[in-house]
Amino acid sequence: MSKYLAFNEVVFKDTDLLVRALADIGCTHIQQGTNLQMGTYFDEQREQNQTAEVIIPRNSIGNHFGDIGFVQTDKGLAPVLDEYDQPRVMGGQFISRLRAAYNERAVRKVAERVRGTIHRTVSGNITKIKVRF
Repeated sequence: MSKYLAFNEVVFKDTDLLVRALADIGCTHIQQGTNLQMGTYFDEQREQNQTAEVIIPRNSIGNHFGDIGFVQTDKGLAPVLDEYDQPRVMGGQFISRLRAAYNERAVRKVAERVRGTIHRTVSGNITKIKVRF
């Protein structure tokens, strides 16, 4: 039995930045709209009747069991993906890679707005990005 998992603690506030970050990590087929029906592999998923505003179709980036969607919440767009795909897509690093790409895009946007420069420091697995202006 398979079901969709919602990651409500991870939220992306800017749809344009999200779509660009998805492209940065290799998602080339991205659908956008309102209440788009998410594609499924298992019948149990169809019973959930999951919809989303941004969708990466099944089999696009290693998501073999269902679409990956981003559902609008009161805080922004939250990712939704099949429980079987979660550990498989990008070696289980899909959300963390997407968050990093999204944050990079957000920092670039701020740097452009204030005409600043971006300074990056890496300490182990932690990357800190600062904008100086």
